[in-house]
Amino acid sequence: MPAELTAIADLAAHPGFILRVRAAIVKAAVAVANENDAGTNVSTLRHALATNVLLDSQTYAMRFAWAVATNPSVELNSPSGDIEYTANSMWNAVAGIAPTAP
Repeated sequence: MPAELTAIADLAAHPGFILRVRAAIVKAAVAVANENDAGTNVSTLRHALATNVLLDSQTYAMRFAWAVATNPSVELNSPSGDIEYTANSMWNAVAGIAPTAP
């Protein structure tokens, strides 16, 4: 459970973890790219990130690895579903979409 900053940094920099995150974000990018374009700023930013991930998954894997590693329930050997869920939940934040008020 990487709660300490050094543990987060170690996990985010681990080559095996980055590869797993890369697979998760490519899978997510394909799904997002196939979403209907609602013509909103949110939709535009989500699609732009999907395109960027598909064009340069290596760079984006390193970026997402840091975000995913901040989840205290994610570890190096976490199930793939946990990594996918966490990467998916970070999508809007990485895309630059501000959360909306409830």
